[in-house]
Amino acid sequence: MLLLLFASALVAQQPARSLKSETSKVTEGAPSNDSALAADAIRDSYYHPDKLAGIDCAVSVDWPSFFNALKATPATDRLQALQGLKVKAQATRDKNPEVTFDWVGGPIDNKQQLEDGLKQMLGGFYQLYWSMVASPPIASSAEISKVEHLQDGGIKIYSSSQNTNIVIITDKDRIPNHYTLKSPAINAEVDVHYIASPKPVPGDPRRISGIDESIQMGTSTINVNVNLDYQAVEGFYIPEHVSYDLVGAYSISMDFSGCSVSKTVSQAAVK
Repeated sequence: MLLLLFASALVAQQPARSLKSETSKVTEGAPSNDSALAADAIRDSYYHPDKLAGIDCAVSVDWPSFFNALKATPATDRLQALQGLKVKAQATRDKNPEVTFDWVGGPIDNKQQLEDGLKQMLGGFYQLYWSMVASPPIASSAEISKVEHLQDGGIKIYSSSQNTNIVIITDKDRIPNHYTLKSPAINAEVDVHYIASPKPVPGDPRRISGIDESIQMGTSTINVNVNLDYQAVEGFYIPEHVSYDLVGAYSISMDFSGCSVSKTVSQAAVK
């Protein structure tokens, strides 16, 4: 289970996807103007808090729903101990989160195994969050090797890095909603879903609400679905509720509360 979560996080670091060609024009070599326009439009198409440096939250797990999805019935005292468990996660961009546990109702017999599993799961989620939700898919036009214009008004962007080929497809509004990644170790298809801000203000455009990944490693295919709701904390919009579904294996739902955030040095001047 932990390996599968880690694999999905790897996919999120370098997302990509391919579709059947609908080309009307291909820009070979990605002239700087075309690439720059595409990179700017994609960066502006959805909310990603680039200046967010860290998130510190209490994390609660919906244990009854977790066991229901597994069609399992835990002993009453075991469920009570899990529901009394207090989890804190301090997540810093580009680092593994620091996760601590307080067994208020007393620990269970496989306490270490469960703690290790939650640490890995939260690590996988935050790696996905920082790389795909809190960062733009294209940092600069220099990352683009080719821009392909599609008949529906969208574009297909090609990029490659360290033996990994990446394709990003946008709609006519330059919203990146399909990705393909191909590498020697992992191939993946990624679909991204968005939702409008409930009260749009400058700096709060549409947000990523869901990520569906189909990951192929060797002969194995893994399907992961992640859905997010947001909360406002100190000028940022960060995860409030997250559901993480490893199709055919398990589904886990988490709430993030009592959160604080840290900002980059320049953020105070920007906000």
